[in-house]
Amino acid sequence: MSGGQTKLAEHPVLVVIGVIATIIGAVAAGKDLFSSEDPPPRASAPAPAVPGPASTPDGTADTPTPSPTRTRTAEPEPGPETEEPDPGRSLPESRTSAPEAPRVPSAKAQPPAHAGPLLVRIDMGTTGKVGPNTYRARSTPGADTYVQDSGGRLDRGCYVQWTLKRGGEVVQLARSERCRPPSITLFNFDSGSLGEVGSYTLTADVTTDWSQTASSTVTFEVVPR
Repeated sequence: MSGGQTKLAEHPVLVVIGVIATIIGAVAAGKDLFSSEDPPPRASAPAPAVPGPASTPDGTADTPTPSPTRTRTAEPEPGPETEEPDPGRSLPESRTSAPEAPRVPSAKAQPPAHAGPLLVRIDMGTTGKVGPNTYRARSTPGADTYVQDSGGRLDRGCYVQWTLKRGGEVVQLARSERCRPPSITLFNFDSGSLGEVGSYTLTADVTTDWSQTASSTVTFEVVPR
């Protein structure tokens, strides 16, 4: 028998004690392993490497300029369209229409009132006139009237009765349907009315539709040719 085996054989009790101690340590370690409720911590992933400043050709570090932070403002929701007033444009004036006055039917122009005495004048023509109130025989001067009342000069509604006399003898009679001549002579002498030399009178008797009456007479001489 060798020397080592002789030592183990001499101490059998120590061998048994060492084996038992080993078994007890292994059991205790396994119990602690299985009794732990928390799983073993996982190794965290390494943080990404931050690139350092780039080197410029002259050897200095190029520090990156941080980009400005963009703040996004909330846009207003679209609402009903309203027109903003233009400061350079004048606002239209608000016109308030005044209440329209009631229309009064216009009365037709009334003719002037005819009253008062009549003013009658005979205007002799100038044909054959050789002097004041003197005419040549067989001339035809003609005659018109001017008639007026308080309303003014009369024309329509005014009538003239003409009477031409030589001495006391009636030579010619005539009528006019108006008192104001338009473009013609109201009284025209006949070709033979003034054929004889002598003193003549011409009378105009005027009447109107307004019951007005008046007369006028002119006297003139007829001389030989």
